[in-house]
Amino acid sequence: MEGESEYLAECFWPGVREAELRALDERAHSSVAQLSAGGHPVRYLGSLLMRKDEVVLCLFAGSPEAVREAAELAEVPFDRIVESARSPWHTADTE
Repeated sequence: MEGESEYLAECFWPGVREAELRALDERAHSSVAQLSAGGHPVRYLGSLLMRKDEVVLCLFAGSPEAVREAAELAEVPFDRIVESARSPWHTADTE
């Protein structure tokens, strides 16, 4: 999806277990499929658990509105959703 941005749904989730993360991933995949079928393109790119901090980061791609709707539909227990970027960093010379 050209021109899409990536967003992290940040979740402080004390005591989270792997089974809960698997269920979260399944709900997120289902929610993005439902929204995309309805004409709101959004993708779920997976989650990252930081065990020591009890934080889960869920990565989505799409418009800010579609990402928020997907996260809410999937019942992601997020505190906030923030735009993110990953390396390799693109510059005008490399695009």
